[in-house]
Amino acid sequence: MSMEEGTVRVWARAAVLGVFSIVLTAQVFAADAAGPAKVEPELAPDPALLAKIEALPDNTWLKLPPFKVTGELKWLSQRADERRRGPFGRDYSNHAVWAPERKRAIYLGGGHNVRPINDVWEYDLAANTWVCLRGADPRCGRTAEWVRKNAMLKDGVLMTKTGAPVRLLHTWDQYAYDPVRRLALLVHSTPRNFPAVPGIHRGTLAQGLGLTPDQLEKRLVKDGIYIWGFDAAKRTWTSIEFMVNWKGPGNTIGGRQEGGVLEYMPDKNTLWFCGYSGPLVRDAATGKWNIGKVRRRVYAPVAVYDSNTRQMVIVINDRTIVGSPDGTKWKVLTGQPAKGRDSSAGLVYDPVAKRAVLYTNSTTPHLWLFDVASGKWIDPKPKGDIPAGGRMIVYYDEARNVTVYYNSRSIWVYRCKRAKK
Repeated sequence: MSMEEGTVRVWARAAVLGVFSIVLTAQVFAADAAGPAKVEPELAPDPALLAKIEALPDNTWLKLPPFKVTGELKWLSQRADERRRGPFGRDYSNHAVWAPERKRAIYLGGGHNVRPINDVWEYDLAANTWVCLRGADPRCGRTAEWVRKNAMLKDGVLMTKTGAPVRLLHTWDQYAYDPVRRLALLVHSTPRNFPAVPGIHRGTLAQGLGLTPDQLEKRLVKDGIYIWGFDAAKRTWTSIEFMVNWKGPGNTIGGRQEGGVLEYMPDKNTLWFCGYSGPLVRDAATGKWNIGKVRRRVYAPVAVYDSNTRQMVIVINDRTIVGSPDGTKWKVLTGQPAKGRDSSAGLVYDPVAKRAVLYTNSTTPHLWLFDVASGKWIDPKPKGDIPAGGRMIVYYDEARNVTVYYNSRSIWVYRCKRAKK
């Protein structure tokens, strides 16, 4: 059974039962275990560049030569900047996620009205190339005619006619990669009218879909927060998973699930989410999201999971929070020299150095390292080609042991600590 078929089956059963508190079967989320993933497009690595990266000393930046851009580019005009400069950072979507089976980093999401579109890209450091995996559908309009031409209601979810989210905006830090299911996952934070689109009146939406407002209301999915997934191998979006009720019997969370963070915890083979309504931890066996033991609130941070200490590192302006995923033990450090948030910083974890790496444009462009064991931020004063600021995309490249920073014009890599051979 395919993931899409499994999703339809689950949603159909939920509709019959009249509830949306569901347990998703392992079949729906099982990864394709048929062997190593075939990665397309195939890209030739740059041996000279890889040799430079391999030789990069500790605590050193390296600016890369101009990168290439390829992939699905037909949706772009011939003069579009993306053809030369890649996807561009989008202020509220500042990091890419590492896909280990592809050995590339996947980027998607939208900012505060900065490219709120559903295109998806990946970066291959070995080939120094940005690849557009999926072009964007036409930008969201606010008329019934736009809805009629470009949107559809499927299984109670509004999506484009290619099966993608209609409008991505304010991705926040609610974005992670699940290597078991081989999906880039994106929390959709809009409550109740999650399938609807900001800026489109409900009556206009109904008219464009050929429904009355009452018919639309009855056909929409139940109230709640959901996760969209993107399959890079198939280059397809799918709305796959319900997280938590927005309101209703038994819901103790309440509040809007925006401004949050989504992290994959490799040692636990599961996902963690936290917003200003508290933490949720996904049960890997059942697919159910469970409320954390202690309701801890965060809003608009950047965060990363420290797999060495098994704690979350959360940065919100000049506050740094270190704590357990279930919220039972949290320590708040105030007045920290390293400052950042989802609109101005990218935070990754370097497992070789055992440090959280923060690149921030909060005041001036700066790189900081955080040692969870000591609870201190370190200004490493790195050597080499110091990067310029700009609209950023940051990720940690596990295959090459470097933090990668793209400012929407150029790309740099930073080695914190060389791995032992």
